[in-house]
Formats: sequence, C-alpha cells, structure tokens
Amino acid sequence: MQWINIAKGSAVIITTSGRPGEITYLNVVKAQQFFSDAIFIERDKRSIKQLQEQFKDLILVAGENRFELYTMESSDPFFYHPNSASFRIKRMIKGEKDPLIEAADLLPEDRFLDCTAGLASDALVASWFCNQPVTAIESKREIAFITAQGLKCFQHKIDDINAAMRKINIHNEHADSYLKNCLSDSFDVVYFDPMFHEAIQSEGLSHMRELADYDDGHLYDSVQEAVRVARKTVVLKDHFRSNRFHQLGFERIIRPSTKQHYGVISVK
Repeated sequence: MQWINIAKGSAVIITTSGRPGEITYLNVVKAQQFFSDAIFIERDKRSIKQLQEQFKDLILVAGENRFELYTMESSDPFFYHPNSASFRIKRMIKGEKDPLIEAADLLPEDRFLDCTAGLASDALVASWFCNQPVTAIESKREIAFITAQGLKCFQHKIDDINAAMRKINIHNEHADSYLKNCLSDSFDVVYFDPMFHEAIQSEGLSHMRELADYDDGHLYDSVQEAVRVARKTVVLKDHFRSNRFHQLGFERIIRPSTKQHYGVISVK
C-alpha cells in the first residue's frame, strides 16, 4: 500500500501500534481521511518517545482496537473510555437519580444537544436515558476524532451502554457556529460543560486539559444561540466558584459536598 505524506510540519503525525495488522492499516486510512494535513510515518520499531523527539508534534497511534494520541507534554496516551458515564448509568439502572438528568428536567422523549462533548460522558448518560439520538459538538479536532471513533468501536460489557454509544453523533465544529445553523426549538435541552477555570483532580480529565479549548468568547455567543435553539432548558455545568453562572444568566443549582454545580436557563 502506498502512503502519501501531505505536508511537512503537520500538527499530527500518524503511525501504527508496535505490531500492526490489516485492521491497523485500515484505521490509519480512517485517520488520514479525517486529518487531511497529517503525515503518515511507519513505526519501524521506534518508541513513541523517539517519534516525539524527532517530529515534535502530536503523535496519533492507530491500533487494532483504538486510537491513542500522545502530546508533547505527556508520555501517557489520550484515548477514548466511557469515564464516569458507566458508573452513572449503572446507578440509574438501580433506580438512582442522575444530577444532570434532574437539572435538565430531561425526559426520555427529549432531544439532547451537548455543545462541549469532550469524551462524551454526559452525552452518553443522556443517550442511555433518551430514546432519541444525541448530538454532541466538539471544537478540537483531535478530541472529536478520538471520541467519535471510540463511540463506534468501544465494547462495553453492558449491551445497553454500547447501544447508547452508537447513537451519539459527534460534530467537529465550534458550538456557536453549529447553533447558528439550527432551527429554533430544534432541541429540547442544550448543554454546556466547558473546561473549568479551576482544575478538579481527575485522572480522566488530565489529558483533556492539554487539548481542550479554553476560549470563553465562543461560550458566550453559544449560550445566546442556545436560548433560541432549546425548547425547554439550557444547562451549564461548572466549578462552584465559577463566575459564568452569573455572567451568562444561569440560575445555579447548589449541590452540597461537590465542586460541580449546575446552572439552568428555563426557556419554556
């Protein structure tokens, strides 16, 4: 198979796992189709550290079962996993309530739009709860790719969670641009979970902080559009010390003994 290197100095270097097979190279093709400006480099038994030192760019590793992304700041990979969504769904299966479902006043027939997908943990909870497919927006293309591929391929031991993953649609776009093209009342709930300005210790979020978009300018524009697009509620999750609740007009829901609070704008 012939590989075409698009351009030098690309922001992403694509390579394979240590012992690539046919599926690995099919995954390389998927990555090349998404990252049109990327460069493919044969692994040739080189370590990730060696590739990082040589190319000084993001390294995307295509494997048999998943993709891994290595940044220059870390020797540990960023890859898809359900994160806290699995535990939350298991609690709901037992009949317990979920704080996002409660804050959003979400119903099974509702249409849910997640404007800050990340690893799509909240989108996964909503997808499991709702009958409708869930739409999730992620502005950073590396995160969008890793999450989208993970939602398609990750195999959970609970079939209902796998089914919920498969009906999440990821869009690599800024939320404000996506929302401007939405019809009014086209979703029931529009949700935002931007990166907190005050970090919370979480192993699942450590790599997200290196890759995430921290530009609040898009957030302010997005919330204004969300009020038009949402039929019921616009929901924000943020650090309890955050000024965003007040600045953006959200009514904060106090959650004792947790640093994560929700804010709600009711548009009924």
